Amino acid sequence: MVDELLEQFQSEGFVIVENVISRDELRELTQALAPHERERPMGRNAFEGLKSQRVYSLAAKGDVFLRLIEHAVVMSIVENVLMKNFLLSTAQSIRLHPGEAAQAWHTDDAFYFVPRPHPLTLAVSVIWAIEDFTKDNGATEVIPGSHLWGHEHPDERDHDVVTADMPAGSAIIFDGALWHRGGANASNGTRLAISPQYCQPWLRPQESQLLIVPPDAARACTDRMRSMLGYSIHPPFIGQVDGMHPLRLVDAGYREHKSEARVVADRVLERPTSTIVDR
Repeated sequence: MVDELLEQFQSEGFVIVENVISRDELRELTQALAPHERERPMGRNAFEGLKSQRVYSLAAKGDVFLRLIEHAVVMSIVENVLMKNFLLSTAQSIRLHPGEAAQAWHTDDAFYFVPRPHPLTLAVSVIWAIEDFTKDNGATEVIPGSHLWGHEHPDERDHDVVTADMPAGSAIIFDGALWHRGGANASNGTRLAISPQYCQPWLRPQESQLLIVPPDAARACTDRMRSMLGYSIHPPFIGQVDGMHPLRLVDAGYREHKSEARVVADRVLERPTSTIVDR
């Protein structure tokens, strides 16, 4: 199944996986989000959505969001597309209210100034349907294959559009270079999504995750989550702190029970050709 998803991801720029989180998990996510949405203002501009509520920095707002960020189906794609020690770029919720207009076409990696088409995927975006996604309520719209375009804008050429109609508990996973937009909400209800995004380990994330989840909070996270937050090294020394591995700020027993991956990172840091020494 993973091979098929990866093949479609590479050719079309996106995949949709349906019904991979349960109704109980959806309820838990909605309940955890509710206090943060309460009295949350609508967006500050048309891109955020003048009739949309967004809650940012979800990595610090509950274990239920961390579990969603690390969902196995998403990781099976991201771990095969991005380099080891990839980072969590952002995690936010997006609730479209009735009357919301369609977004402008955009890509999620436009702020990385790399010529298109990119030689490799820079970022991966995921939009989880926490409520049903339909054409009427503003389901995400994507342009298949547009991650392979040069610098053309969708308004400048003919293209197909796919609407990500999907039941709650599903997700669309796409290349950050794919042209897409949120649809218009012409329904009487809301359309709630949670969107984690991931980037290559040598790129700057959209959110400063090390401030959002500082060392004291990161101690309770899984090893993979710590790595995604930035408590990791992209060899030979991107991410170091005072010449040492950042996990030392999180794991008091780092030297005694570090994993094989950490041993490899230490060896890289301790190479004579590097100015970085992990002691």
